[in-house]
Amino acid sequence: MSFIYDSHIHLMPDGRQDTPPEFQAKAAQAGIGGGLIFSQPPPDAQEWETAAPCWQDRIAHVLDFCSRLEHFYPVYWINPTEPDAIEQIVYAKNAGIRAFKVLCSFCHPADGLEAYRKMAELRLPVIFHSGILWDGVNSSPFNRPANFECMLDVPYSRFALAHVSWPWTDECIAVFGKILCAHTRKKSAPDMYIDTAPGAPAIYRDDIFRNMILTGYAGLEDKLMFAVDGFANDYGVDWAKFTVEYDRAMFRRLQEKYGKWQGFRGNSCMAGDNSITEEYPFVKTWENATQRNMLNFIAPW
Repeated sequence: MSFIYDSHIHLMPDGRQDTPPEFQAKAAQAGIGGGLIFSQPPPDAQEWETAAPCWQDRIAHVLDFCSRLEHFYPVYWINPTEPDAIEQIVYAKNAGIRAFKVLCSFCHPADGLEAYRKMAELRLPVIFHSGILWDGVNSSPFNRPANFECMLDVPYSRFALAHVSWPWTDECIAVFGKILCAHTRKKSAPDMYIDTAPGAPAIYRDDIFRNMILTGYAGLEDKLMFAVDGFANDYGVDWAKFTVEYDRAMFRRLQEKYGKWQGFRGNSCMAGDNSITEEYPFVKTWENATQRNMLNFIAPW
């Protein structure tokens, strides 16, 4: 495949008006040919300066946008604590939504458990914002990655933590290991992915992904989804190009430097069974993150 999937693209209500063909042309300039497009946010989001459209209209808007594209899939941004959240989830599923997006600015992730259980029942994944937010309010206590251990109470769920939970990236890696360990013991346990979108500035990224892969958790190369965090209605070509090229080069140099690293490897159910002579899969992780992991994330299970 000659293009990259970007698993984190927003439709924002701020006057940016690129049409779907204009967006697709811009994305193609950066090598992006598919991805996940998030609907406009719920009414309580700070992005709304006027009254937000009703949830039915926000679902219709992202579905219409994606219907005029190839290889881009609609995601509904939902507040899981709204009284009619279950109704919204069922409606979204029947309308053709492929996943959900949740951002916790004013509540803990566990406050939405009933909604996540309905998503899991309908076999639809959810992408959580995780990490610090530049939102001007006291939201960090809600968005640390360990808070998403509550998904262990949602059987058969599939979820992703976005932005590698920066600045709590080590905690994100540890939570991935915990969820993986639970999944090896009980097949109804959640299936966790990690979205690579900045978040984490370039100066941090080498250390983050070096540590993540050298930790050696089995199957991590199948659970990372490449992401830019841009806007479908005003896609930043230069930013997307920079993110693609920086990460591509980063994984290559990490492969060259650490592919045959021979440090301590765990031997628990969380660790891979590769021998010390096998290379760590930095380049494979990049290829999977850009080519197929996103499709596996939204695939039926």
